Amino acid sequence: MKVFNYLKPYWKEIIIVVVTLFINVLGVLFIPRITVNIIDIGVTNGDMPYILKQGILMLIVAFLSSVFMVISIRYSTRVATGFASDLREVMFKKVQNISISQFEKLGTASMIVRSTDDITQVQNLTRMGLRMMLRAPLMFIGGILMAITTNPKLSMVFLISLPITLVMIGIFGTKLIPIMNKLRIGLDNINRVFRQRLTGMRVIRAFDREDFEQGDFSKYNRAYTDIYEVTGKYQSIFAPSLGLIMNLTLVAIIFYGSRLILQGQMQVGEILGFIQYANNIMMSFLMLSMIFLHIPRAQASLNRINEVLDLEEDIVDSGTVLLEDIESIEFKNVCFKYPDSHSYSLKDVSFYANKGDVIGIIGATGSGKTTIANLLVRFYEVEEGEILINGRDIKEYELHSLREQIGYTEQKPDLIAGTVCTNVVMGGKQVHEMVIEDALEIAQANFVFERESGIKTSVEQRGRNFSGGQKQRISIARAIYKDPSLYLIDDSFSALDYKTEKELRAELYEKIDDKIMLVITQRATVAADSNFIILLDNGVMIGKGTHEELKAKSQEYREILESQDFEEGARL
Repeated sequence: MKVFNYLKPYWKEIIIVVVTLFINVLGVLFIPRITVNIIDIGVTNGDMPYILKQGILMLIVAFLSSVFMVISIRYSTRVATGFASDLREVMFKKVQNISISQFEKLGTASMIVRSTDDITQVQNLTRMGLRMMLRAPLMFIGGILMAITTNPKLSMVFLISLPITLVMIGIFGTKLIPIMNKLRIGLDNINRVFRQRLTGMRVIRAFDREDFEQGDFSKYNRAYTDIYEVTGKYQSIFAPSLGLIMNLTLVAIIFYGSRLILQGQMQVGEILGFIQYANNIMMSFLMLSMIFLHIPRAQASLNRINEVLDLEEDIVDSGTVLLEDIESIEFKNVCFKYPDSHSYSLKDVSFYANKGDVIGIIGATGSGKTTIANLLVRFYEVEEGEILINGRDIKEYELHSLREQIGYTEQKPDLIAGTVCTNVVMGGKQVHEMVIEDALEIAQANFVFERESGIKTSVEQRGRNFSGGQKQRISIARAIYKDPSLYLIDDSFSALDYKTEKELRAELYEKIDDKIMLVITQRATVAADSNFIILLDNGVMIGKGTHEELKAKSQEYREILESQDFEEGARL
């Protein structure tokens, strides 16, 4: 599997684990032989010096075997934890690079489970595999060989018990693998429902839907519990059955071995040593059974991790041209529809913008306004037509340099847990407090300065301690601080009152008079102050021109103005 390629950097540690486990197993297999010698030679002949000598040898072997076992545990743990850490890094990087549509298809809840619980399952399997999967075969083969050399006749007992054990492990493994796949899907559903209910808690309480939501969650929880009960049923049968086979094997060894002793074909020490070898053999099967019980769950986790790692990126960063400045943008007959959608979100859209232009994009909800922004940031790829930046196809530019030149603000911006400062800078290498303060002032975010900590004011996850309008203004300040060539303002004035919005736009337009700005809006006052307006309806551009031109020739535009009681005096 592709996942295990990330074990390659730990090949030295794996070799140490293999060598130390091999030495440990040799010690474990040698101790029964010493026991046989003590009883059949030392005790039988009353040779106390021999017994003492062999006893000291047994202590040395046991001590060294334990030391090498400790070393193997230490290094196998190091490999497993390092491997899991690398996987989490790779998963996070992959999530950063996959397209928005791929991420939405997988789902946030599922990605969290895959990046945490699934990787933990693989980590546990790796740790167990290095310690047990290597030790068990060595113990099994060595135990069989030592048992045969001790008494070939008594070894025939294993011809019956071992095949039965193997068949039982195979049956249970076959049953558990599909169940574990369902278990992981069930856990995804619980996480998804739980997360949705938590984020929508205010709405749920406002509409008194607690009982309904509880019932909905209970349905998924019950389904998950039922699957777990089936898993427990199989596991509860497996462990006792294996124990029964082990005990019956020991009974058969003692019964048949006693007959051989009475017939003079075997000594007492040999049967004791043989029982120890039998225990080692059965213990190896017990270790393998523990692994096989864990494999179905880990197999499901591995498949889910590989599903993410094997995703081919929709947005391929094949561009080689570094974009240092955006002087013009052009949409040429652009058509686009979202994945799994049968209708176009944009159909044959064309427009042009130069430096200094403020383009207003207006239309009803679902008319395709945000889609234009998504395509410019390359969250999605154009299906038909082309987008040109400075006369070149947008795909020719290196993706990082393209996005570096774009300041994108959303209608519902996400603030990241930290401070106002970190949210404005957004990972910038240099923090200039004066520039941050200027950006906040232009964005009319003066409420930040009224707080005791100023720009060091803490921001809770998703900006819960700020209102919608405050989050929009911090988001706009973030774009201003970035100082990009192209501003994409996606309905980011919607939560502001008209007075604040007007003051913000006045200062913002003055600040960026040499930049390109695309303002996506539903407010006529915002669109009217643009140099050029694009009117969209169901993805089709039904009008374009200045405010005066559209007012004169577009009935749809006039209806928008009338519905919002537009007054010319409201313009900047």
